[in-house]
Amino acid sequence: MPWLIGSLIFLLTAGFAKVSTVLLNRLLAFPQPKWLLGLTELVQVSLIPIYAGLMTYGLSQQGLRFLIDEQAWNSQPPALTILFVIGAVGLVLLIRSTIAYQFYRPPGCQIAIDSQIIDFRQSRDGHSWRDMLVGPRPMRRVALLPGNEQFSVEVSTKTFSLQGLPREWDGVSIVQLADTHFRGAVTRTWFEAVCQQAMALKPDLFVFTGDLLDDLSQLDWLPETFGKLKAPLGQYFILGNHDWYLDPTAIRQEFGRQGWIDLAGRSQKLVSPRAGPPIVIAGDETPWMGTHPELDPGSIDFFHILLSHTPDNINWARDNGVDLMLAGHTHGGQIRLPLLGPVYSPSRFGCRFASGVFWLNPTLLYVSRGLSGREPIRFHCVPELTKLVLKSQQTK
Repeated sequence: MPWLIGSLIFLLTAGFAKVSTVLLNRLLAFPQPKWLLGLTELVQVSLIPIYAGLMTYGLSQQGLRFLIDEQAWNSQPPALTILFVIGAVGLVLLIRSTIAYQFYRPPGCQIAIDSQIIDFRQSRDGHSWRDMLVGPRPMRRVALLPGNEQFSVEVSTKTFSLQGLPREWDGVSIVQLADTHFRGAVTRTWFEAVCQQAMALKPDLFVFTGDLLDDLSQLDWLPETFGKLKAPLGQYFILGNHDWYLDPTAIRQEFGRQGWIDLAGRSQKLVSPRAGPPIVIAGDETPWMGTHPELDPGSIDFFHILLSHTPDNINWARDNGVDLMLAGHTHGGQIRLPLLGPVYSPSRFGCRFASGVFWLNPTLLYVSRGLSGREPIRFHCVPELTKLVLKSQQTK
């Protein structure tokens, strides 16, 4: 029965990978130096083949007898028994998360969606798109991997019906950009094309939810990308953990020069052109920088929008009556396995909020897959540019 033992080892290893990834995702949700981040990921990846080797050695000694023979089970080394239990528990977690992923449906307040996927490689000369969209900087070979969806973008308009939105704000639209990670493997040309698509959506306001770049030398890309975006109600931004690794002050200053408003740890009122009550928009860069924003107690009856780099701030948003929270950070996992869905998602909630829309009363949470990543790779997880249109249930 070698095939049966081999299948068991495979399943147990998958379960161990699930447990170790669950732990890694939660560890990465907390602030830590970049070198420690890389070391933690390396250790987790290295442990998976080690586990498979240990289980192969252990099961080769007694085969499957220890599963049905109590004496054989008791004779196993305690460490091997513990490893077996970890793998079995992880397998249960893997099955549960797979079912949750397959049965995910957006909440009923999402009343319409219109989307298209634009492959920017198709609009270029087939012999030259690599030179135009893929830079010579780190990870170029990764960017050129067959099947990589990094150079496509899903441009979508999603409409939500919200009880708390005043009728004077009915139809207000927001374009969210997230996680550009300027580094060099994806050229400025690609980001310029994405920003042209964003401008064509003609929203009432633009928002950016953090992680602008991974190489400070690419800060000079801002004027030809985000600097081109203008909206009637303004452009608002917060920074993310990758910006925190670099020079947040310099990044904020350059954003300001391009006409963007910094919402880090603070809130601002948006005035309706129809003379209705204002909307309050706030920013949250915790746990990496600053504190939660102070919401004006006098604005408790207003509609609140929160920009948060990570979806982990959802409980704070709910406790403070936020109506709409926009987040990123998790990249949708970047790589989604067939059937299983995302694996890596640096969040205290694991992959639960890797991407998509979620209703957690009284807050609607939208988590963008973002536009890129430190590693320019996407499989079954196309980058995202989204326009959110908010409809009021108070219009009648």
